[in-house]
Amino acid sequence: MGYKPKLKTYLVRFDEGHEFHGAEARLSGITYAEWEQMTGLDGGDGDDTGSASVRRFFDHLISWNLEGEDDKPLPTTLDAAKGLDHDLVAALNNAWIQTLTGVHNADPLPESSPSGGPSLVESVPMEALSESLAS
Repeated sequence: MGYKPKLKTYLVRFDEGHEFHGAEARLSGITYAEWEQMTGLDGGDGDDTGSASVRRFFDHLISWNLEGEDDKPLPTTLDAAKGLDHDLVAALNNAWIQTLTGVHNADPLPESSPSGGPSLVESVPMEALSESLAS
């Protein structure tokens, strides 16, 4: 019996303190072919425009908790998004992309955080070459 792969589903949300705290979206993952297209590894230009990236976001959007002024749920369509704040749409899209690549964290990093591991450059010894190696 073989393994039957399925696309993952991701929940994008912003934690307390974030400008868009409370907004959530559920999206499907992408195929390897889509990843190649997004990044340009297929020989194309990749998602080199914001509109291409946002269209891809809406192709994968399953649901969200956004409501209109009438308290009714907003449809999960690009047309519905055209009436939304640009920064919200961009934040949702960027968070999804970051989630796909494993870097999204809506919690702000503490000021003392180096935002990553130690730099390898700092651990490389920096000594002058001996005369015999320098020539």
